[in-house]
Amino acid sequence: MAKVTLKDVSKVFPGGVQAVNSVELEVEDKEFLVLVGPSGCGKSTTLRMVAGLEEITEGEIYIGGTLVNDIPPKDRDIAMVFQNYALYPHMSVYNNMAFGLKLRKFARAEIDRRVNEASSMLGIRDLLHRKPKELSGGQRQRVAVGRAIVRKPKVFLFDEPLSNLDAKLRVQMRAELSKLHTRLQSTMIYVTHDQTEAMTMGDRIIVMKDGFIQQIADPLNLYEKPSNRFVAGFIGSPPMNFVDGKLAKKDGRVYFQGGRFEVGVVDDIVQKLGDYIDQEVIFGIRPEDIYDRLFVGQSSPDNTVKATVEVVEPMGSEIFLYLSTGANTLTARVDVHTQASVGQELEFVFDMAKIHFFDKDSEETIV
Repeated sequence: MAKVTLKDVSKVFPGGVQAVNSVELEVEDKEFLVLVGPSGCGKSTTLRMVAGLEEITEGEIYIGGTLVNDIPPKDRDIAMVFQNYALYPHMSVYNNMAFGLKLRKFARAEIDRRVNEASSMLGIRDLLHRKPKELSGGQRQRVAVGRAIVRKPKVFLFDEPLSNLDAKLRVQMRAELSKLHTRLQSTMIYVTHDQTEAMTMGDRIIVMKDGFIQQIADPLNLYEKPSNRFVAGFIGSPPMNFVDGKLAKKDGRVYFQGGRFEVGVVDDIVQKLGDYIDQEVIFGIRPEDIYDRLFVGQSSPDNTVKATVEVVEPMGSEIFLYLSTGANTLTARVDVHTQASVGQELEFVFDMAKIHFFDKDSEETIV
């Protein structure tokens, strides 16, 4: 296995389109690293540059301590799993998995051993005689992963490999890939636009936007301590609520005033606000930190907001409420036993110890 290092790597396409901008990154040996972001953020281009499928414009890429800028993909000792599986339709599962080894002149006995080992690990040993058209989407995905495993590369690269699967199968394959990483103890770089995949699979996550890295962190820190408004809104489902407003002092306390509602800021957070008192800011609170007042033992006017219920979405174990407080709309993730119904005006309690504030101009996190 190997460490992967990117030093000041950029990619500019013909016509001046800057896809990746000065990426600095170290992927540790045996780490599962996830690149996540919206379409066009540069995550797949970054992965393809590591693979050698995309020529870099500036910077250096190292795999296992070796500079690979001028080394062709076949000699980088990496294996890539694509979104569309890229299986040979005329070959059996066995031959699809064995093809790369045959090109490298491996002995027949070694090829058999590796294919049988990988197919057993992935639960597809009984399918080795079939053609890709005779397989389900999940089975094809396993074959694509198996083809990578038999190579025993230094680094595995996954480019949105689960995007073509249905929701239930994606959940299953997420778990299987995580178990596979534990079993193989290999370096894996995984690209996805799905923040749920990123949060459940990655040792560390890189959030990208417009070719720039926004934040690198483990899932918990990324969720609890986002570096800016973009990261805060991208990570989490439903996303964080944002309200434009002002921090103001009143009766010796600091309040956030946003449209029709006003909430008191707890002392621990006030101490971190510095010069932002009496300034315009962006207030952020996650849906799970807004509670139906009927289910809260203690509350006060300082953390209670009146809102009108506009939409009720039962999710089984919880309910999503879409609320209106005049000019602002909020999403709350509440107990399944709530009695809230469309059109009702109810009181909701904010967990003020878990709120966030962002700079109005730069959108960087204040606290």
